[in-house]
Amino acid sequence: MVVLGPMSSWMAGDTVGGLRGKDRADAMNAVRQTLLAGFAGASVLLGLAYTARTYQLSRRGQVADRFSRSVGQLASDKLAERLGGIYGLEQVMVESSQEHATVVGVLSAFIRENTRRSDSPSLDEDSSSRPLPAWGTEPSADIRAATEVLARRPQRQEARRLDLRSAQLTGISLRSYDFHAPPRLTRTLLTWAVLCRADLRGADLSGSILTKADLRHALLARACLDQALMAEADLRGALLDDAVLLRADLSGADLRNTTGLTARQLAGAVIDEGTRLPPQIASDPWVAARRAACRAWRDQPHQETSPPPTAAPAR
Repeated sequence: MVVLGPMSSWMAGDTVGGLRGKDRADAMNAVRQTLLAGFAGASVLLGLAYTARTYQLSRRGQVADRFSRSVGQLASDKLAERLGGIYGLEQVMVESSQEHATVVGVLSAFIRENTRRSDSPSLDEDSSSRPLPAWGTEPSADIRAATEVLARRPQRQEARRLDLRSAQLTGISLRSYDFHAPPRLTRTLLTWAVLCRADLRGADLSGSILTKADLRHALLARACLDQALMAEADLRGALLDDAVLLRADLSGADLRNTTGLTARQLAGAVIDEGTRLPPQIASDPWVAARRAACRAWRDQPHQETSPPPTAAPAR
């Protein structure tokens, strides 16, 4: 009644009001039809907005329910249920960017707490005192699945590092040719982690912290270790063919008996007098020049993140 009465008259204005007879009636009907069409369109838009809001709330509730059920499955004593929970959390993470950080935190904690070393590492501990696990040693199926899910997580901005400190991941396999993209372990906290005999060929470990990590006999060919902090890491027997060590901090690291390591790779890394290298690499003039460059860089009052790569000395 408001639309067809007062509002129509107000919208018609003096122009329509000045008409008489049939002309006035036709003009008023046109105004009323226009107003009714406008109100109908507004009603449709409001209905769509309400439906979209209801859908978002419903979807959010479904995601929260799936998240809760998946987390509950992680506590099961049955392997199949734990695997179901892990892959359920992966689907939640893929579909909901809002739950990305939460799922990453839950899976990281699951790996960390179920593989944590029983002994507390000491500051002066030497990994050589621990026996090297036999070939074929690997984590349980649920730990492997959780690690693989984290390695193929969606590429999104992450405020916190992936926390796998002190995790026992001996023999873990995260090879690039088993994934659609290089396994992503960027900016991962792997301090004190045990990764001996791990297959990380082609994996992306750039920016990760591997201080005092046990990487004995790890396969790191073509792995990206750009800006990785590997101070005092044990890399004896590791395979390093074509591994990217640009700006990697190898201070005090043990790289004796490594395979595939070259002076060119070390030309962009940070090394010091405590970095132990294979004899043929340690005696290379290029490596000696790199040690000197790193020593001079440390003595500078305003240090950059790392010294620039050292050019090969003239032969």
